[in-house]
Amino acid sequence: MSTDVWRDQNAAWLAQRLRWLRQGMQQLAAEQRSHPETTWLVAGPITSTLAHPAETPSSQFVSALDAIAELVGLSEFEQRLLLLAAAPSLDGAFASACAELNGHSYRDYPTGQLALRLFAPTEERLLFADSLMSTRPLRKLHLIEVGDDSGEPLLLRRLSVDERLTNYLRGVNHIDERLEPYLTALPTAVRSEPAQAAAMRVQETLAHDTDTWPTINLVGPEKSVHDDVIGIVCDTADLVPRQIDISAFADTAPHTRRTLIGLFGREALLAALALVVDTTGDLVADAIVNELIRLLPAPLFVTSTERWATDFPAVRAVHVGALTRGHQVSIWQRALSGHATSVNGEIHDIAQQFDFSADAISDAVSRAASAVDGLITPQDLWDAARETRSTGLDQFARRIEPCFGWDDIVVDDATRAQLQELADQVRHRTTVYENWGFAAQLGRGRGITALFAGPSGTGKTMAAEILAGHLRLALHRIDLAGVVSKYIGETEKNLRQVFDAAERSGSILMFDEADALFGTRTDVRDSHDRYANLEINYLLQRMEDYTGLAILATNRRSALDSAFLRRLRFIVEFPFPASAQRHRIWEQMLPAGALRGDLDYGGLSRLEIAGGNIRSIAVNAAFLAAADGEAIEMDHLLRAAAREYTKLGKPISADEFGDWQCRVPS
Repeated sequence: MSTDVWRDQNAAWLAQRLRWLRQGMQQLAAEQRSHPETTWLVAGPITSTLAHPAETPSSQFVSALDAIAELVGLSEFEQRLLLLAAAPSLDGAFASACAELNGHSYRDYPTGQLALRLFAPTEERLLFADSLMSTRPLRKLHLIEVGDDSGEPLLLRRLSVDERLTNYLRGVNHIDERLEPYLTALPTAVRSEPAQAAAMRVQETLAHDTDTWPTINLVGPEKSVHDDVIGIVCDTADLVPRQIDISAFADTAPHTRRTLIGLFGREALLAALALVVDTTGDLVADAIVNELIRLLPAPLFVTSTERWATDFPAVRAVHVGALTRGHQVSIWQRALSGHATSVNGEIHDIAQQFDFSADAISDAVSRAASAVDGLITPQDLWDAARETRSTGLDQFARRIEPCFGWDDIVVDDATRAQLQELADQVRHRTTVYENWGFAAQLGRGRGITALFAGPSGTGKTMAAEILAGHLRLALHRIDLAGVVSKYIGETEKNLRQVFDAAERSGSILMFDEADALFGTRTDVRDSHDRYANLEINYLLQRMEDYTGLAILATNRRSALDSAFLRRLRFIVEFPFPASAQRHRIWEQMLPAGALRGDLDYGGLSRLEIAGGNIRSIAVNAAFLAAADGEAIEMDHLLRAAAREYTKLGKPISADEFGDWQCRVPS
């Protein structure tokens, strides 16, 4: 049956019911005028008439009112009560009829007492009045609104229906506008293997709960796969998934939340919705989610990274597998199918580096397509992927934009060779792990983790920047002050968020001053020692599981826990630079555009300081020269060096400064 035909039949059916109701009210009014003293005792004159409704237009036709009754499970009396409450909204003539039956011109609205007089046998009216209790469907789902005049008895308060329900009874089914700020659509489901397997488990769970739809807790690391599972299940069940904005919902007052929960439940029935609460992203108050689980009378999915802790019995947990790299390759290929590309086998490299959801893959492809006029090249796609999912680290990390290349760093040949070997392992992971089959043998521990150890200023951060630039990956330096918490359990939670976000984005993680976080475990003397050791144990396990590149930088290698050192793929030493290396650093430190005088680089190389301090001296000397309106001369460098030595607490000795010592300002 077409929608237009059904609406015409529904309008005819509704008009027939309203005529019948009007006739019944007229009969009751006549009885009331004849016997005003016994009106309450007289049974409704239309009770028997309504028990035998007229024939419907078609045997396959179901009116909107009948549909609500079937969905909610309304009794015959409750259906009639709903029709009465809606009547003034459907036909304004009912207002005067209500006023006459209520005995006052200002009571021009339906009441519970009027409904009992019209529809309930005299001896059962107290029982039928239970239909107006707040726990019964008519009020719990806001099918009927009861006036809030607390001075009036319940049976004398105004009964009405809101615009949403009025439209529904008329055959117009649109989601309540009041709920639009709280509900968002889910993306079209991608039928990946993990999503289909989890959807089948959900359907098996629902098959065992035939009486009511339980809350389904989807447990897994990736929200997009959760969304796909929900989409597949809802397609099968003819439901429309909508996600509740839990933050906006939580910001409302408690009484408003109760009202919203009722409206959510009503909307789920009227619009065939399945509602979704996502807890995998921002922190959500457990009590708010549990309130929805306990009170929402609708199909509900709760998505979480770990099983949701609740004592409510009607919650069924279903674990959802993450997308494997192979699944992601297929999704990348499908997303690129509508674009002109020169991307071939490079997709495997991209999927190996970036652990992306289907949504993130789609975003990356769209970003790459919008950035080019012609073919999407592998570099275009890689750059788009790098920029797509880096933001999840912003809370605990600072992104560093690489500005150095291999020619900028001055280290010995052994250190340079290790750095290049480290870069090669990141670049060729797909070949070794996937093509050659080492992934199946290793299982865990496929991440590449390196320790950069050496004194401050010897090039550890520069080396990390060089690797990030060479590999075209984002580099994030972890803010240890934000990660480490004095509260038990918070540090592990913060680290989990850091590692999870890094794995998704493919970013390089750099833990500067890593000895503060990855230090040696202590003997257990109190509860704080025990939990500190638990944090280190968690880090040991998480570092082993990490699939990306993590760099630990420390000035104190000896302070690191030995268990960490055994799990590191590389330990790269950055020794204090020798004289010849310092000579090269001095030569490279002044940019080509800087005005310089006759500088003695051999003499400067006698200053026993690291590259980072040399950079500070060069920059400060440049400002001194600019202020003097001159080129950078030795006097400027010596003045800046003296200040750097003072800052470091180093004496200005003749061994280093030689004849210049007398030129150093006191």
